[in-house]
Amino acid sequence: MEAIRVGLIGFGMMGRMQAEGCFGALAGRYRIVGVCDDHLPHLEEARALLGSDGVEYFTDWRRMLDTCDFELAAIVTPDFLHEEMAVECLARGKHLRLEKPMALDPAGCARVAKAAEQAGTVVQIGLELRYAELIKRMQEERASLGRLKLAWCQEFRHPFLPKPGSIPDWIVQRRYSGGTLVEKCCHHFDLFNAFAESKAVEVHASGDHETQYPDGDILDNAFVTVLYENGVRANLSLCMFAPERKEGDGLAALAFGLIGSSGRMELRDDELFVRERGAAYGRRYTHKRQDMIGHNDEITPSLLELESCIRTGAAPRADIRAGFNSVLLAWAAELSAAEKRIVKIEEMERRFSIKWME
Repeated sequence: MEAIRVGLIGFGMMGRMQAEGCFGALAGRYRIVGVCDDHLPHLEEARALLGSDGVEYFTDWRRMLDTCDFELAAIVTPDFLHEEMAVECLARGKHLRLEKPMALDPAGCARVAKAAEQAGTVVQIGLELRYAELIKRMQEERASLGRLKLAWCQEFRHPFLPKPGSIPDWIVQRRYSGGTLVEKCCHHFDLFNAFAESKAVEVHASGDHETQYPDGDILDNAFVTVLYENGVRANLSLCMFAPERKEGDGLAALAFGLIGSSGRMELRDDELFVRERGAAYGRRYTHKRQDMIGHNDEITPSLLELESCIRTGAAPRADIRAGFNSVLLAWAAELSAAEKRIVKIEEMERRFSIKWME
């Protein structure tokens, strides 16, 4: 089979990492034939990495759509560009891999979802934590929990890295990123949704930006609690100014856990611990990470799934539904933190004239 032709839109840190460590690692399955970035230093980096043999370069993504022959649009741009680019790529009949979040608010996500339905092509959202080896293991071990009651996620990490480009450091400006809980934490809310397997009912969030971003408008720490229709409760603890984790210091940058009527699972970075209640011993699994800097260990498996979906017409796990609901929950959390009150999902549905996607 011929490699799937890829048009890569965005060549910042994530775009470069995906070009080199993910699409590049799957040569023969994918072939990058076009790259677009309006920040010339990024485009020069792309030329240096990919060369000019069979690859076209663009500063205007619409011109790339007009003149470059590719099947899959991979959008790895700043968040505020996702919606417009995604809708146009789908209107042109492209398969789509769209970085998270789908859009900055639920209304934007609904427009992308409508465009995807009309296009009938395959769409995968870049919620790569779904494809992590140990998250997949947790799904396989889920029956040992009995009835799921509690889910929790803790990420205590360093601040956002600098973002060069046409709008420098867009990520720390809410109008461009949607806010920390949308930009950063839609990943976490997606995991809650995936394991709860129920509609969220209400969200209660508390946070501020007094430590890392005192002059900005994005949160640098927060607690968020989500209640689901089936009684599952989920809690997110986030800190964006923690000391960076170092090897051997015993601290986890990311932890994710589930507790049910019969057992417990706890993921700490690349180790998973499973224990049934009353069992003499638990089980421990370790992921031997290949990429110690980026997310290639999770993105590459997602691209393998995407290739299969494009060839067979199947739907990926991180589909439009996952992308939509994760932003809906994240936006409700941002509103809850800003207004210091519980936010009902039905309020969000009325506000944006949308529905939670079952």
